[in-house]
Amino acid sequence: MNVFCDDGVRFEYPDDWSLARETGAGRITLHLQTPGAAFWCLTLLTDCPSAAEAIEAAAAAYQAEYPQVDVYRDVAPLEGGPAAGCNLDFVYVDLVSSVSLRAEETNEFTALVLYQGEDRELEEYRPQFEAVTASLRYGGELAEG
Repeated sequence: MNVFCDDGVRFEYPDDWSLARETGAGRITLHLQTPGAAFWCLTLLTDCPSAAEAIEAAAAAYQAEYPQVDVYRDVAPLEGGPAAGCNLDFVYVDLVSSVSLRAEETNEFTALVLYQGEDRELEEYRPQFEAVTASLRYGGELAEG
């Protein structure tokens, strides 16, 4: 397993996944690419919108990009501070893709966790995405382990 520890976050991810870091106005994005097309992404929103606002903005971006997006809001959010979440399904190139969106508020930023993949790929990668998400630690939690 690889370990990322920077930008006030720490998480573990599989050795055969690649990590890319991008910065923009009010955000830092950490993108993990699987050997396939599925991916996991953590965006740190330094302007600290509420978790609900972060989820709504992300869902709206998918709805603007794809003609039909099904939104499922009754899902468990991340553990910790104020949080929100939803799942999305959409069709692209005749394949059903699914997206998991979770957001959590911290003292330093709002963390938006997203993973996406075509449904057949997610059968393989969903447990790994969930493990990466479960390994996430923020700020003061880094000192705890």
